[in-house]
Amino acid sequence: MREMQALRQAVQSRKMGALLLLGFASGLPLFLTSRTLQLWMQDAKIDIGKITLFGLLALPYSLKFLWSPLLDRFIPPVLGGRRGWLVITQLGLALAIALLALQQPAQNDQVLQVLAINCLIITFLSATQDIAGDAYRTDILNPLESKTGASVWVLGYRLALFITSSLALVLADHIPWNGVYLLMAALMAGSMLTTLWAPGEPKIRDIQKAAPLSFKDVIFLLFITVLVVGLIGGVFVGFIALPVFYWLLATLILAWIVTSLLLPTELLSEVREDSPPQNLQEAIFLPFKEFFHRFGLTQGSVILVFIVLYKLGDSLVGITANLFLREISFTKTEIGAIQAGMGFIATTVGVLVGGVIMTKINLNRSLWIFGILQLFSNLGYYALAVAGKDYSLLVLAVNIENFSAGLVTVATVAFLMNLCNHRFTTTQFALFSSLMAISRDVLSAPAGDWAKATGWPSFFLLTLAAALPGLLLLPLVAPWNPQPVAVSRPGLEDEEEDIWGIK
Repeated sequence: MREMQALRQAVQSRKMGALLLLGFASGLPLFLTSRTLQLWMQDAKIDIGKITLFGLLALPYSLKFLWSPLLDRFIPPVLGGRRGWLVITQLGLALAIALLALQQPAQNDQVLQVLAINCLIITFLSATQDIAGDAYRTDILNPLESKTGASVWVLGYRLALFITSSLALVLADHIPWNGVYLLMAALMAGSMLTTLWAPGEPKIRDIQKAAPLSFKDVIFLLFITVLVVGLIGGVFVGFIALPVFYWLLATLILAWIVTSLLLPTELLSEVREDSPPQNLQEAIFLPFKEFFHRFGLTQGSVILVFIVLYKLGDSLVGITANLFLREISFTKTEIGAIQAGMGFIATTVGVLVGGVIMTKINLNRSLWIFGILQLFSNLGYYALAVAGKDYSLLVLAVNIENFSAGLVTVATVAFLMNLCNHRFTTTQFALFSSLMAISRDVLSAPAGDWAKATGWPSFFLLTLAAALPGLLLLPLVAPWNPQPVAVSRPGLEDEEEDIWGIK
């Protein structure tokens, strides 16, 4: 009874109110450089192939773990390490979104390059805000409040996605896009007031015990920054063809894994449980070293390929759905109300139902069933592409696809969490989710050109084919009837653990 009373007080507290609004601030920039921006660019008659290419600019969300140690090392002079960084990134985001509002997309390479730079700055600042926000939420919540606090944060995040997709599209049918983005910049600026009002984080971190950022770390960060910006910039200015970009990215990931494997195994025993990475080696290389040490090179490699490919079919639909609907003459208001509004509800229901189903069957079977449903859900868009503008088909396609996406989301999150070692939970989950984001942000980038080349009906059939490789790997990474496996975790006692299933 006492615990319930304490939980009720926590929900009604200033702390939870702050987390709701900070979650909103965290979700606000995401669609402003992706789905919502796509429709603005489409209204400006920009080639659909160039529009989907902007998906590459979401890479900072996938790579944010690279600079996350910096936020632990350098503390702003006011508000503390967490809120200080939140205010800095929110100010930068408000200015960058306002600058985006002052631009006018056009079918001109120089204009698009400036637009791309602006969007890259927004995604970098947004990813940095996510790092600080996640750390702040972790610091201020006690164990009793953690689940509630996480749920409140996610609610705020999803409300922001609703505002920047559904409401923004409806507004764009009545006022210029520049006005819509200026309004979003004002909302972002208002988030700074939330950060100032939010409770200060407790002084529980001992900065003196953290390893200082070394010269080698700085050189590595600069090298990665120049490399990533150079690769993305090379694609946008036409110096690097997209297939070459993919080969270079694959080479970098392979080099990353090989470097991890070459590290001495003894280093694993030095990592403390529930401790943030003490240096870039712990943040970037040791999590992979531990993962391959546990699963072996062959099985570990198959799992990583599965992580990249499992949601590819859904990613191809996600990056093109709004563009397709506009091409078959649905208005922005209709897309905002049905695709964004109704789709938002369908995804939320899918997440809730997926959680219930996973308590009845094990995780592996959920991955099979949800993955197959996700594959066939794309047929709704195929039917719409064949039939043309049809409200009934749109409602059906949107609800089925978003509901299936919700199911798959909860299963993949559970799968990634199940792969993590307790001593590397934060860093390994970040690495695995980054690999999954490659299909969303990188492999889906040529989707616009594919749709132009094949036509929409054939393209949506192609998305079904793209979903097959991930499903075909399920017998290897998540067998239908999982067996408990004895696992030896470096630095911990051997224990019997069910890696693959949730019983």
